[in-house]
Amino acid sequence: MNRFLLFLEKYLAAAYVLLIGLTIKFNIRTPVPSGNVIFTFWHRNMVPLMLKHKFSGIAILVSASRDGELIAGPASVLGYKTARGSSGRKGMAALKKMVTFAKENSLGVTPDGPKGPPQIAKDGVAYLSYLAKIPMVPVAVDIKPEKVFKTWDKFRMPHFFCKISISYGEPIFVKTKEEIQTKLAEFQEALEKLEEENKI
Repeated sequence: MNRFLLFLEKYLAAAYVLLIGLTIKFNIRTPVPSGNVIFTFWHRNMVPLMLKHKFSGIAILVSASRDGELIAGPASVLGYKTARGSSGRKGMAALKKMVTFAKENSLGVTPDGPKGPPQIAKDGVAYLSYLAKIPMVPVAVDIKPEKVFKTWDKFRMPHFFCKISISYGEPIFVKTKEEIQTKLAEFQEALEKLEEENKI
């Protein structure tokens, strides 16, 4: 995709998402955490959470691939900071950038991205929590009605005039390297339970 098309997509996609956002009814079931945290959620829930936290200055981790550019562009228009990378490409540089962002901003991470397996957390988010010294916060989302795409993650797009339910879990701190796998399992269990409780 050439630069002009990317520029066009960046603003058109952001405008479309903002337009949908004007019609959405949010039901926030638990308090939004205060202080800097890592909002940790499944890749399929990116759009509803981008709407909820737009213009908040949150820093998000986005794949360095061309597909990632389709997310990074609109996200920047919506007020997000971005670090580009993944476990397979520019991962360490992106991780360091996220740690830097964490000194002043909350972070947003999809631990099953960029290519899955879906809804299985990889240990990168727990390692980031340890390095940045801020907790992971599980975030559950449900949408009615919605469009579900035939992608690896069953990516969700809210319909106009839909209802979106969001729940934030308890913070999970990773204080030592030895805790990474244990805390990752704790996060996985917490988010699965939260998603059941959050269903519309």
